Amino acid sequence: MTVSLSQLEGSFLETPFPRLLFRIWQKEGSGRLRLQKGEEDKTLYFDKGRIVIEKEALSEKDFLSALVKKRILPIEKVRQCDRYAGAHTISRIRALSELGLISPLPLWNLMESFFVRQLFSLFDWQEGRYAFEPGLSLAGGERLGLIQTHDVLLQGIRQMKETRLIERCLPPENEPIYVSTPYFLHLLNFEPHERYALDVLHHATNLRVFYERCEMGKKAGQKTLFAFVCLDILAAPEKKTDARPAADAPAADPEKVLNALNEKCAYIHKYITKQIGPLARTILGNCVEEVKPGLGPLFQKMRLLPDGRIEVDSAMSATAGHLAEEIYKGLVKGYGEILVAEVLALKKSLGGAHETALVKNLEKVGCL
Repeated sequence: MTVSLSQLEGSFLETPFPRLLFRIWQKEGSGRLRLQKGEEDKTLYFDKGRIVIEKEALSEKDFLSALVKKRILPIEKVRQCDRYAGAHTISRIRALSELGLISPLPLWNLMESFFVRQLFSLFDWQEGRYAFEPGLSLAGGERLGLIQTHDVLLQGIRQMKETRLIERCLPPENEPIYVSTPYFLHLLNFEPHERYALDVLHHATNLRVFYERCEMGKKAGQKTLFAFVCLDILAAPEKKTDARPAADAPAADPEKVLNALNEKCAYIHKYITKQIGPLARTILGNCVEEVKPGLGPLFQKMRLLPDGRIEVDSAMSATAGHLAEEIYKGLVKGYGEILVAEVLALKKSLGGAHETALVKNLEKVGCL
């Protein structure tokens, strides 16, 4: 059952911090996230899924100390900044700019980097609780900027030290795994070793096979796999039980899932057509042909329908509700790769602003 952001509260034992970030980003949540562990009580604000750099949460004293430690400013300039800020009753951040010690562009880049580093310790929290309060926001003067949450998520996981937390969240080594290609995959700024791991994972039947084939080493590989789990790229198929599923959480109908994915394809076609007319079909048709060779035998007969949907095989479509599990998984993966390719084609043709608008709405299209 899908949990709304108004119901988003619980413990870090159940939901690690990076997974929590993903949920808020995916739902484009706006509000305040409260984090508590022992005597620690932290808050983090979000605006449409992005993390807000809160002026109050940025320790100016620690920030200036970090600049000295990194040899960006000498201690004498920091003292000058302190004196100027006190004399004019302004923030040290403003004083740095007014004194010409650091110009605005590098200053804001340094502040953003400092703010993100202060979040890294949260990624290793295994105890404590969280609660998201939708709608609560900061006034304009209290916001120093916005950070892409998915970038912070990846940076934070790369810095994690709690291997037990990581291992606990991974599927068992010998059980089958499911690897998806979400439509937002192209937005994720993977490092080369992470792209390599994802490629190896796509050709592994379970994590034992992944560890055998991956050249990264098991510990480094597990950290990357944990990122894939948090981003809904890697999962273990749900185990079948004799118990009857709960009335409010029915098993996903394969036919409905495939139809939902096709609705997303149709929406992309409709969006591009609205912007540039009939040329949309040429763009998407070329896109489908380019991606086809890498999708495997299931998609070699596929064709783009007039409304933008993808027909894989008419005979297969007629029996979508009775497909073998491996075929179904292959179809879902293939549709995911088609969606990623189509979003990239849109970005190339119309630009980043249209890509942002499309991705924002695509999550709501074809919901089950």
